[in-house]
Parts: sequence; structure tokens; C-alpha cells
Amino acid sequence: AGDEGWGDRLALLLESTGEGMFGVDMDGRCVFINRAASQMLGYAPEEALHRNMHELIHHSHPDGRFYPEADCPIFAAFRQGLPCRIDDEVLWRKDGTPFAVEYSSHPIVERTASGPVTIGAVATFVDISRRKEAESLLKRSRDMLEARVAERTRQL
Repeated sequence: AGDEGWGDRLALLLESTGEGMFGVDMDGRCVFINRAASQMLGYAPEEALHRNMHELIHHSHPDGRFYPEADCPIFAAFRQGLPCRIDDEVLWRKDGTPFAVEYSSHPIVERTASGPVTIGAVATFVDISRRKEAESLLKRSRDMLEARVAERTRQL
């Protein structure tokens, strides 16, 4: 009786977080996606479900070069059992535009009578575009200041 409504509560938690979250099966196909992920990516849940998430949203590097699925840290989480946290990549929206993200991926492990079995991975992500812009602006400002100090030093 204590488990009644737990599935509903879990669904409510997934929908209430501000982080994008999706789960993939062992073939990389989306098995769930929360509202935040759908909104950031521009895909309705039914457009992402059962699709290969690497092909859908992580197919290219920030410079547009092809990103092989075999090199994808999200997929390594379940294929090699390696959790990861990455903050220098992009995900791609439905409209074809990239956005900077920080993401983590962890294997989903099911406990069975014969031992633990990896059944997929869960990935969470946040849009860090503003943070990256602020870091870039700060670096440019610092570089300009250093150049001015160096010029002033030469003049003296």
C-alpha cells in the first residue's frame, strides 16, 4: 500500500526539475524525456520517444563536424559503464541551432537475480550559453586590459 502513487510522484519530480532529462535504452533510443528537455530541444516528447538521441540532438561537434556515436560520452555511460560530466559540448535543437550545455550521463542498472544488468542511461543537461558568453566576455576584457597595461609599460 505504501507504493501507491509512487509512479505518479516520480513522474511529477521528473517534470518539475529545471534540468533537461532523458533516458535511453541500450540502442540509444529515447525511453523518456521530461518537459524541460523537450522545451530546450524544441521537440515534443512524442517526436523524441523511440528515436536515437545521439542522431537527433548530439550528431555534430560545436564546429559542425560529424560526431560519431562511438565517441559519445552519453552513450559510453551504458556501453562501457562510465558515468561522465561534460561542459564543453553542444546539443542541437529541432530548428538546427546548437546551444552550449553541461551534461551528465549515468548508466541505468537493474538488479536481477543473476546480478546487475545495465539497461540504458539517463542524461541530464542544462543550457549554459549565457555562462559561456559571460566567460568569453570576461576573457576578452582581461585580454584588452593586459594589452593596455603592456602598451602603457612600453611607453613608460
